[in-house]
Amino acid sequence: IDRAWNELIVNILTTKCSAPLAAVKGVAATYRMTNRPPPKQASPFVATILRPLEEFNKEFSSRTPEKIGNRWKQHIVVTVSDSYAAAVEDLIETVQRTEATLQNRGTRRKAAGGRMSDGEKVKLQLFLDYQAFEDHTLQVGVDPKTVIGISKLQELTAPGKALFERISEEGSAINR
Repeated sequence: IDRAWNELIVNILTTKCSAPLAAVKGVAATYRMTNRPPPKQASPFVATILRPLEEFNKEFSSRTPEKIGNRWKQHIVVTVSDSYAAAVEDLIETVQRTEATLQNRGTRRKAAGGRMSDGEKVKLQLFLDYQAFEDHTLQVGVDPKTVIGISKLQELTAPGKALFERISEEGSAINR
């Protein structure tokens, strides 16, 4: 039972949970030269990442053998988080290269009002996505603090957090 559970079920769920990560690459295209306003919520794909695990857990939690415990969920979240962090890291490197090239050409695009570049919008979106993913991790019963990939996501999205805090402060000042 232990082998079947940890090899078959974990592998199937890991594969299903990893599939939506292909959408990370599309985050940059959402803002590149589109004049879209900065994001205010997570990308829709984030809610689908751990959905197979959530659904399986909901349906079969009462039938999960006691000796299996919860380490199988931890294993899935760890593997998916590592893949997610790698995809975000690749995207950030691409965005930084693009912004450097545009800056060298003197054509760096800014949003209306000159407040936020397309690259900054991508960084903000990645931060909002990270926050939502962390919430979903908690919902499946895994402590995000125990997952190295989530710590890496937090580190990678720190520039987006700074943008989020700046926007929040500006919004508060306007509402006063």
